[in-house]
Amino acid sequence: MEQVADLPPLAVVVFGATLAIIFAVRFLGLSAGQNAGPAKSAAAAQVAAVIVDPAALNRASAALEAHTSATRELTDVGREIAKIHDRMLIELDRTREELRLQRELRRGL
Repeated sequence: MEQVADLPPLAVVVFGATLAIIFAVRFLGLSAGQNAGPAKSAAAAQVAAVIVDPAALNRASAALEAHTSATRELTDVGREIAKIHDRMLIELDRTREELRLQRELRRGL
């Protein structure tokens, strides 16, 4: 508490306002969650239909597996691109150093 007291007045006001916003959003979220019960939601009816229909559940599972596979491939490609960028940076540093050495040799002659 001493650390908060040592802050400038503006920082204390901003800190208090931030805490008030956090608690207000939490309170509003809880009240909105209570008002949106499963019986009032169209998504709940869709979920119930999927649970009742195993074929739809199997299709959704297959689609999710395909999406997961594609995401893994994308991640692998991103890692490869990062490796290529790292190699390119090393080569650029070597080229820059070589150009600096050539410039110094020309000045020395």
